[in-house]
Amino acid sequence: MMNIHRIPTSKGIRSVLTYWYQGIRYRPFLGINLSADKEREAALKVITAIHKNTAEKQVPRSLPPESPTFGAFVPTYLQYLKAKRRDSDQRNEKALTLHLIPQFGSKRLADVRMEDGLIYLEKRRAEKAAEGTIERECAVLSAVLNLAVECEALDKNRLRRLPVPQYVKRERVAESWELQKIQKASSQEVWRVVILALQTGMRESKLIDIHEEWLVQRGDGLWLAPSPGRSSNKRVAKAIPINDLARAALRCDLPRIGGRFFGRWKDANSFKHRWLETIERAGVHELHFHDLRHTFATWLLEAGVDYIVIEKLLGHRLPGTGDLYIHDWDSRLRDAVTRLAVLTEQKLREEIGAKKQEKAFQVPLEVPPSYLELIQNRVSSGKMVPRDRIELSTPAFSGLCSTN
Repeated sequence: MMNIHRIPTSKGIRSVLTYWYQGIRYRPFLGINLSADKEREAALKVITAIHKNTAEKQVPRSLPPESPTFGAFVPTYLQYLKAKRRDSDQRNEKALTLHLIPQFGSKRLADVRMEDGLIYLEKRRAEKAAEGTIERECAVLSAVLNLAVECEALDKNRLRRLPVPQYVKRERVAESWELQKIQKASSQEVWRVVILALQTGMRESKLIDIHEEWLVQRGDGLWLAPSPGRSSNKRVAKAIPINDLARAALRCDLPRIGGRFFGRWKDANSFKHRWLETIERAGVHELHFHDLRHTFATWLLEAGVDYIVIEKLLGHRLPGTGDLYIHDWDSRLRDAVTRLAVLTEQKLREEIGAKKQEKAFQVPLEVPPSYLELIQNRVSSGKMVPRDRIELSTPAFSGLCSTN
């Protein structure tokens, strides 16, 4: 795998090659202010030299007399992973426990061959796993085998050329009419989470974990200071200003379990089931909850917010040394979310017409008719009514979460 990165500096544009060969990453410097042809020419020379030097130094590895099984080597990999990433998001461990160990656990490392990998790909696709999920699992599988090679428990990784699916990043943005349908089909608590996602851009897991201790009152209003992300790929903004819409969805008189605003759900996985039920009931297709984060960024751009401010609200690392030397962002971040609240109100009002303008962006104060029909059908069929449907119909929950 080869990539050329162009890095702006005071002397010009530096071209740096990133090249992976036999499990080793090389990052040679190619030059400054090179044209595309010069870059390719320099990269070809460097890659040729890497192959030549590697071939001269390479000594054929002999297969260990007793290669351990895949399952027996996994603890070594997890120990290595823990030392490398102290704040792991546990996704690698879940991939190993749920899928890779059941498939490869009893096989000796030397017996894990290409046909085994192809069978695994076919099996996971038959289970309708997402391509991005399969790609991540294959990356974990390859990482285990590569570490086994480094530890001399395996002569070579025989799955190095496995045709791993290439994940295509989603570009889905929620439409206003889709959000209106979701509002009508969702419970108050689900809609509160949706509004917060649209106004803060936080990921599903962070929204469900929002704690009262994260709220900070400053001179310009309420701010949210979430806990850090679990990995470098899941960065979180250090502080997010709370606009009127987010405050209305957050500052409800609902009882909180252990200080959490959404303690009804244990974590993002338990909320995910309710989200899938909601969009299915609303008739909205192929909308992931993470797409609301895309919607948040897109609406900020539409509201005229600078790109660098959007990046800061998303928690992304700024290019160059911006993170080190720029510190006073509060006024620009507050202005951004204020604009976002106005745009959100406009978009949701457009979909419902003049008669319902005042309620367009609010958390629903009444039980939607679709809920009453759903409850009646479930009661008549003898099925249990979900807990949130019952609570919504009680007088204690009337008038909550209004933006007034």
